[in-house]
Amino acid sequence: MGRKLHKGLREILEQKKGPIVEKWRDLIHKSYPPETAQFLKREKNKFSNPIGSSIEESIWPLYDQLIGEADPATTKKLLDNLVRVRAVQDFSPASAVQIIFALKKIVRKEVFGIAQKKGLVKEYLEFESEIDRFGLLAFDVFMECREKVWEIKRNDLLKRPYLLSGGMCPSYMMKRGIKHLEKLKKEITQH
Repeated sequence: MGRKLHKGLREILEQKKGPIVEKWRDLIHKSYPPETAQFLKREKNKFSNPIGSSIEESIWPLYDQLIGEADPATTKKLLDNLVRVRAVQDFSPASAVQIIFALKKIVRKEVFGIAQKKGLVKEYLEFESEIDRFGLLAFDVFMECREKVWEIKRNDLLKRPYLLSGGMCPSYMMKRGIKHLEKLKKEITQH
């Protein structure tokens, strides 16, 4: 996707991979309501906890994509695994993709001081720009997922027989009928 990472910075990022990705996982879990976050953290069964499993299966290789030579198709697939569920849930676009941008803060805490001591500040800042590119791609993926959700809802609505026949929604028709009956009752009692 972006530029090739400086060898010295890449070595630092590889050495810090475990702590960085574990903190990132915790941060992603905390983006959910507290009881959900606890469940995501506690439940390890893939079938009982598909969201937690998807997070776990995505963040490690996504980090590898970030510090290596990223393959756009692989990166997009991994980002899709992270944000697809968030597109169906009540996450705003910003809060859905914030989990990618939040990685910068974690990496900065773990790596920036070392990079600074080794004279790799410019290279480090370029790496943070790569995280930004991943975040923007995550936004695109999120919006594609949201569009798909709305397309499914629209298609489902259009398949309803009362709409195809030019009719109205049954609940609307009932409310309208009740109002009409109430109006008639009022007219009758006034005479």
